[in-house]
Amino acid sequence: MRTDTRPGNGPSRTRWHVPGLLGAALAASVAVALAVPSWTPTTPPQVTTAAAATAAAGTGAAPATTTSAPAPAPATATAGAADPAGPSRVVPVATGSSLPAVTAPDGTPVTRPATGALFDGPAEAPGDHFCSASVVESATGDLVVTAAHCVSDGDGTPARTGMSFAPGYDGTAPFGYWTVTAAAVPPGWLESGDPDSDVAFLTVSQPDAPPIQQLTGAYRLAFGTSSAGGDDTPVTAVGYNDGDADATTVSGTAGTLDEDQWQLDQPGLDQGSSGGPWLTGPDDSEILAVTGGYQQGGDSPDVSYGADLGPAAQSAYRSAGGTD
Repeated sequence: MRTDTRPGNGPSRTRWHVPGLLGAALAASVAVALAVPSWTPTTPPQVTTAAAATAAAGTGAAPATTTSAPAPAPATATAGAADPAGPSRVVPVATGSSLPAVTAPDGTPVTRPATGALFDGPAEAPGDHFCSASVVESATGDLVVTAAHCVSDGDGTPARTGMSFAPGYDGTAPFGYWTVTAAAVPPGWLESGDPDSDVAFLTVSQPDAPPIQQLTGAYRLAFGTSSAGGDDTPVTAVGYNDGDADATTVSGTAGTLDEDQWQLDQPGLDQGSSGGPWLTGPDDSEILAVTGGYQQGGDSPDVSYGADLGPAAQSAYRSAGGTD
């Protein structure tokens, strides 16, 4: 279990539950439960690309309904954006939605600007970090992925919002703190804590700032990469252990726990690393899973787990405004 606090839910308390739920069925519905205090769309957008539609047609699956969704405004290589941490400083705008080289306002290169820490308080008083998250590509440019158990108890109660996210966190917040305004959680987790649905997509914003993706870049999501038969998949897992100023990074090969769960036998990730990305692909540019799932990510720092980014996660992503 890799999360120790529950924002807005009273005093911090250890969360050790859910391991017995591995037998629960993965949510089959493409509907996604959204827990948002002031934003609840009646018809979630269904966004897909031509490539995804073609792939679906080739397998006989029905492609998702395509609707128009605004893409984030392209940034230029020479443009700058006001640093949210202070009006007198400027940070370079990312040149695309992948993973550009990004420099903090003080001129220091940021190793992984799209990965950061989730804090239990609002942006103006963030408090301590309790989970990890990453910016992911989306049409709106304002989505981050984390573990569902970081924002939802999995007992039918609504997911929480109002906490804050600090991308590129290194003891300071080089891009400031971003408020979580919405949470898209698969119903399998929201209603019954199904570990196979332990993924959530959060919408973040900051006053007078462009979409976060334009500042930090964003990871692609490796949807449909099943852990079944996926032994020996190289990954780099990143997470913010409780109390640490810097992220912990471990590398190894992800193996199969079962057909819906990945397992990584590398020590180092502990409490607070929940929701952190398991990176793969060229230059670690894709997210294979996030720390979570079985035992909410693991009950020992020696072994970590992560749920597949399967249909439930993909539906949550689309409903939050993502495009795949």
